[in-house]
Amino acid sequence: MILLVGSLTAISSCETSDEPTPPEPLPAKYTIKGQVLNQQNNQPLQGVMVTMGTLTATTNATGNFEFKDLTAAGKYTLAFAKADFFNATYSLEFQAAAPNHTITYNISVTMVPYVEGVTPVTPAQGGTISIGGATPAALTIPAGTTVTDANNQPVTGAINITAVVTPDVVAGTVNNPGISVLRFEPSGLQFSNPLPLLVNNPLSNSRFSNVRLEYFNESQNQWIVQSQPVTFNSAENKYTTSITHFSMYKIAYVTTRTSLGAIEENINVVDTPIENKTLTAQSVSKIKVQRKSGYIFATPIETVLANAGITGSDVATLKAMIEGMVKPYFGNTGASSSLAVVDEDISVSRTIQPNYKLVTTGRQAIDRNSFAVGIITPANTSVTVNFEVHSAGAVALFFQDILIDDHGHGSGGGGSL
Repeated sequence: MILLVGSLTAISSCETSDEPTPPEPLPAKYTIKGQVLNQQNNQPLQGVMVTMGTLTATTNATGNFEFKDLTAAGKYTLAFAKADFFNATYSLEFQAAAPNHTITYNISVTMVPYVEGVTPVTPAQGGTISIGGATPAALTIPAGTTVTDANNQPVTGAINITAVVTPDVVAGTVNNPGISVLRFEPSGLQFSNPLPLLVNNPLSNSRFSNVRLEYFNESQNQWIVQSQPVTFNSAENKYTTSITHFSMYKIAYVTTRTSLGAIEENINVVDTPIENKTLTAQSVSKIKVQRKSGYIFATPIETVLANAGITGSDVATLKAMIEGMVKPYFGNTGASSSLAVVDEDISVSRTIQPNYKLVTTGRQAIDRNSFAVGIITPANTSVTVNFEVHSAGAVALFFQDILIDDHGHGSGGGGSL
């Protein structure tokens, strides 16, 4: 996001002609780039239909697609469809950008292939469905359970039930990450008895203290918190809850994001000064600066965890989970060890009068946010762990119009844009 604040104030008795009316700035643009992968083998998926409102795109041989030159900030929801795969959705939100600026959001979506007859279960007899993956889970259908479909019609006999781990759906700007995200098919089945769901704790000696069950409502495109509590079985190191219908669920740990305000830093302006030693006015449409980009953890995640009393084998797992928790807030890109310095041409509208020079300085905001997570430590102590993140923010340019005096006497006007 680029912030341009401008004015011109004369501080000299020298007379200059009025500046022409600057052209209207171009509206900000927004671009979404993505790649779709096969969850089974992590290979690119070609031929996926990607729908976003009235716009459509099809993935190429490398699984890539793009929606470019979008003109409105705000929330976008993408739907992914391909034969023999579960449908997938992805939501993101662009914050409003300044004129003459483009924001690009990069996403990666994994689609899960159908696996016919994964676990045939006759609900009247009951059964247990095992779900593999990095965080194994198990769903039990109690004997004597009756089933109805999405149209409330009875379903009898054996049902081929598919239960798979699926990628989390980031809906809006608030994201409670999933310890486990599961999709159960056929979607819409309703059960007369609660179905116990057990999910392995991915941590060996710690656990999250504020955990809840959420159901993804596709028609509203948002996660809905369920009243059914999530409890923890310390003897088995598993989270336990129950569901009553088939859809997509996640066992989510609650996070809180708090703005800590911004600090400002000077940046290097490459195009300064710009002198006009001609007899006619000179227009300047862009200024090159060296600005910071990306985001960092102010304190390494491992250090924050150690200070909270969390060490050992859980650190690597927690580090990956915290990194994944933060990424959706920053264009789905990973953190760096330090803020990168990049060259950027910033659009401006300035006029340098004859025998004047334009001197430009710049400052950039470094935004600070804290992400809080509740954790039960190996010492069975409940702590709130705060991870502070610094990200490159808006740039402001400040200008001075200074008279070029061959005899060593300078005067001129100042301002900012």
